[in-house]
Amino acid sequence: IDTTSIHAIYRKILKVSRQSSQLSKHLKQTHRCSRYESNNNIIETDCPSFKKLKSSYFNTIIMSDQQISSDKMSDGFVSLLKCTVSQLEEIWETIGYPQEEKHRQLDDLNSMVRDLCHDKVREEESVATEFKNGILDSRQEMIATSKALHIDIDSKLLEESGQSLTDELSTLEAALEGLRSAASAAKAELRDYRDKLIAMHQALGTELAPTWHDIESDLTGKRREQYHRQVAEMQEVVATRRSAVSQLLVDCQHLIRDLAIDTDSSKLDRQIMGSLISEEGSSVELKSDLPSESCTGISSAALKDLTNRVSDLNGEKRRRKQRLGQLGAEIAMLWEKLRVPPEEQRAFTSSVQGLGMDTLMKGEAEVKRLNALKSKMLGDLIVEARETITALWDETNANQEQRNSFKAIEVDDPKYFTDELLAVHDEQIRILQKRLDQMRPLLKIIEKREGIVKERQDYEDIQKDSDRLKQRGSALTKQLMIEEKMSRRIKKDLPKYTGMLVKKCNEWKAETGEPFMYKNEDYLEVMERQEEEWILYKSKEAQIKLQRKQSGKAGSDEKPDIFKPLPGRKRGKSRTRVLTDVSNDVNRKSGYSSASQNSS
Repeated sequence: IDTTSIHAIYRKILKVSRQSSQLSKHLKQTHRCSRYESNNNIIETDCPSFKKLKSSYFNTIIMSDQQISSDKMSDGFVSLLKCTVSQLEEIWETIGYPQEEKHRQLDDLNSMVRDLCHDKVREEESVATEFKNGILDSRQEMIATSKALHIDIDSKLLEESGQSLTDELSTLEAALEGLRSAASAAKAELRDYRDKLIAMHQALGTELAPTWHDIESDLTGKRREQYHRQVAEMQEVVATRRSAVSQLLVDCQHLIRDLAIDTDSSKLDRQIMGSLISEEGSSVELKSDLPSESCTGISSAALKDLTNRVSDLNGEKRRRKQRLGQLGAEIAMLWEKLRVPPEEQRAFTSSVQGLGMDTLMKGEAEVKRLNALKSKMLGDLIVEARETITALWDETNANQEQRNSFKAIEVDDPKYFTDELLAVHDEQIRILQKRLDQMRPLLKIIEKREGIVKERQDYEDIQKDSDRLKQRGSALTKQLMIEEKMSRRIKKDLPKYTGMLVKKCNEWKAETGEPFMYKNEDYLEVMERQEEEWILYKSKEAQIKLQRKQSGKAGSDEKPDIFKPLPGRKRGKSRTRVLTDVSNDVNRKSGYSSASQNSS
């Protein structure tokens, strides 16, 4: 190997040996050099590969803190190679290698050294490339981070500075340290907001919009404030949803308990019964926002399921109430018909509670039992129904034609006493009872009017009795007050009731097509007849009174004047005579003026 070749090889080794591959990998991973110095272009490192290279080929070269000149290093390397060749020649001489073998061994050594140098060059070129890529990545990171933080950076840091790769990377790392700290804090805050949003949307059963997943491109305070507001809004949505779901759960639990529904057969019912936790002060709290085996959660699907379940349970409750009402009415009717003892009724009533299926089953069983008992007592029930119908006919003033229209009452053969025949009688009772209910308001007015009509005649009879005014003191006063009340009712209430009845009876006739009957008579005709009779009565009374006056006057003219007034003060009319005249005058004036008005 000639000296020129050795010098060329050594220069290449010296050029690439300043940095080691292990140092490059370490810098690429951490973006900072754990220990480096740039002092007179000498780099100290603990790289294992560099130690191996130094121990193999540079045992005679000692790296110091000062720069080793190229010539001295070249001389040392040449000396090393010469020494090596000299030692090999001595060994080969001792062995007795021929000259060709010696040349072949030296060629192999030369080839090995050349390959080693080439490999080292490629390795160190890769290290330099990695440094360059690290610098490029740092610059890109600086641009992206400053853009996300909306912070301006020194443009010189993004340009080539003429420094060594190590120094340039160190400068970028120092500038990035503050940016990374601010970005890390902003990302941590945004990540916390994003995780909360994801959790709330997951609980609600919705998807988080893609724009809220990005926590890299914008790290400004404005963006963090947007996240904060969005989290606050979603918390209100979650609170509202939680309140709505809790109320639905409370309603469902109450309905399930009221209806005594078995929850083992329904997963939803099991979740409903286990979703709430009782707190102090009788308040309830949802166990979890997420669905589980014992909790419904607050998702949209859970809200829909609970709404439908409440609707179904309310419908079932209404159905059961309606059915129990029907059963109760039927049982009450049968109890009344069959004369079931009160003790037995109370025993059954106390045995049924709530709206459970057992209550319905007990009610249906009781109806079945009572119907069986009714079948045994069918004849007696039909007879009793006919008595009720007859009484209702009397109360409703049904005429003979109406009574004859009910043909079922003519069935007398017990073998034809069936449930259908009893049902016909019950229907007739219902119709008559409904008619009686419609008639009752008019009947009450008629009773009041009839009472006043009778009172009017009584008042006339009292007025004819002059002895009533012979009483003295409180007895006379009481009697006069009674007569005054009677006169007031006759004057005010009788015309009022008469007018009301005329209107009501005409309305009844217009609606039913038949006159309103009272004691088998058209009451409009009854009132007209009473009016005519009263007018006739008053006319006769007036004639009698006139005849009495005329006869009395004629008798006084024929009687001789044998009585002469005594001397002294003359007494006026007695109090009794005055009250009598007043009473008679009231009686005359209170004629049936209202009747006359109605007749006109």
